[in-house]
Amino acid sequence: MWPFDEAYPEVAIRDLLPSYDYVIVGGGTAGCVLANRLSASPSTRVLLIEAGPVADSWASRVPLLSSDFASDGTRTWTRPSALEGNMGPGEEGRSIPLVTGRALGGSSRINQMLYTRGLPGEWESWRGKGREGWGWEEVRPYFTKGETVVDYDGTVDAEVHGTSGEWRNTTIRAPHYASAQRVLAASRDIGLPWISDVNDPSHPTKGIARLHYTRTPTTRHSTYHAFLPHELVVKRKANLHVCTNALVERLVFDESATGEGLKVKEVLITPATQQLEQTRTAVSVDKEVILCAGPFGSPQVLMLSGIGPKEHLQEHNIPVRKHLPAVGSNLQDHLGVSLGYTVPVSDSLIALEKRPWMFIIELFKYLIWGTGVLLAPVVQLAVFAWSGALDARGAPKPQEKESEEEKEVLPDFEIMPMSYDSGDQPFSKSRGRFSFLCVLLRPESKGAVRLSTPSSSRSSSTPSLAKLSPSIHTPLHIALNYLSAPADFAPLRAALRLSLRIVERIRASDPSYPLEDWYVPASESDADLDAFISAPVASTYHYASTCRMAPEDDAAGGGVVDARLRVHGTCNVRVADSSVFPWIPGTHLQAGTVMIAERCADFVLGRA
Repeated sequence: MWPFDEAYPEVAIRDLLPSYDYVIVGGGTAGCVLANRLSASPSTRVLLIEAGPVADSWASRVPLLSSDFASDGTRTWTRPSALEGNMGPGEEGRSIPLVTGRALGGSSRINQMLYTRGLPGEWESWRGKGREGWGWEEVRPYFTKGETVVDYDGTVDAEVHGTSGEWRNTTIRAPHYASAQRVLAASRDIGLPWISDVNDPSHPTKGIARLHYTRTPTTRHSTYHAFLPHELVVKRKANLHVCTNALVERLVFDESATGEGLKVKEVLITPATQQLEQTRTAVSVDKEVILCAGPFGSPQVLMLSGIGPKEHLQEHNIPVRKHLPAVGSNLQDHLGVSLGYTVPVSDSLIALEKRPWMFIIELFKYLIWGTGVLLAPVVQLAVFAWSGALDARGAPKPQEKESEEEKEVLPDFEIMPMSYDSGDQPFSKSRGRFSFLCVLLRPESKGAVRLSTPSSSRSSSTPSLAKLSPSIHTPLHIALNYLSAPADFAPLRAALRLSLRIVERIRASDPSYPLEDWYVPASESDADLDAFISAPVASTYHYASTCRMAPEDDAAGGGVVDARLRVHGTCNVRVADSSVFPWIPGTHLQAGTVMIAERCADFVLGRA
């Protein structure tokens, strides 16, 4: 909290009411939105349960300082994962950390703040494949409902943005670092169109884009800050309770209920850590439970409650309440491959580490004038491209103007230039770092989230542990299966080649500029590029689709929730987070997740 602020009005487990109308499991990116919308009526009792703390400090609001998926764990939840698929030598079976936010606001507290809705075609593809009511015209109002766009240079069309919502987003006038400015110039030189508003459908669908990010004039604007600020929770303290540092063990169903599907009567709540001196409790649910625990937590709660793949639940001694094979399946992520270069220290974010006096100057600029590099995330530009529009060397094919047919073709990769290292290769700190993170936007590979037993990490010589069932505290088994679909290589090869063409143009434009190879492929042959792609790989923290919206027997992988986000086979359980995406959208997930939450609120309240 800010100095001298009144403490945030949290409610401890022991002080919860016996019952609530709505229980929201997970106070992350989506959960904060739902808590705001569902508690608007004073007569509606809402409980929001969050695994992490409020953790609101000065540093957690500074845009650059708070953009940290590798923090000390105060606001993050790091889960191990197994790499399986077409990995390179030494990569198969390697565990990489999967990080999500673990604080009020979830990953919107630690991400790069990027606000990209995706192209209208993203959502039209949902409707085209049977998700009625989820086309662009249906979802667009839910993007703008909570949005306030701040236009600093007159380039944003207010007609395509919201201007009176709680959640702010804005752009930067120009990249802060000379290296990024050179990328922008080179990208345009080789034929990539300029996209000044990545969220405006009238702009080019492929090109180099200036990104929007969720920020007030001076601070990060997470969904916690936007939708559950201190003053709102105080105002609604009679009917909105925010319980942090707590987990839901499982849902308890009403055995006497008759009608359409399983009905939750209680949720079992336990302290998030064993060190907390609070007791577990149960609260009754008068209307609905909405799971917003994310693509790992939401399927975990369902499986622990007996909803999931029958054989898997039986293996872990969990009574099966509903055989739903897709729970925890279909996990997707935007795989990232990094190209690394060295640049002058002054052109890289490492200058703030190597030259403390520069950090002090930037800190004064931020505190006194509200300017400088601390205001912006590391990622300020991005290339969105379709591999089919590039020639064999990865350069854009000549194009006068994007046709209507070409606009309907969605990008299959993204390149994020960063004035820092986006990989994990050894590096000399005598030079600045610059990298291109090449991201696969439409992976065909799928992984899975599964329960594990407490005995799996202990000695098998203790037979009494073998019958223990997993709990909400038991680590999950998460298999990413990156690159298990051979088709995933081609877009990444195209992304690498296009990145190399941008570098080639930078060097040709100014041969004296010291942009030197640090971590690049041995050559541009398919074989060398595939080897480079396979090792090492990285997550971009865009996890999705483990509770996908689809018919229960959908041929593309089954479904967990219907088009109104209700869990198949239940009558009062919904899921509202990135786990419900039928497949991972080709964009950053934050804006889409909030859209899902806004729609869910209207479904619950009968307004849609």
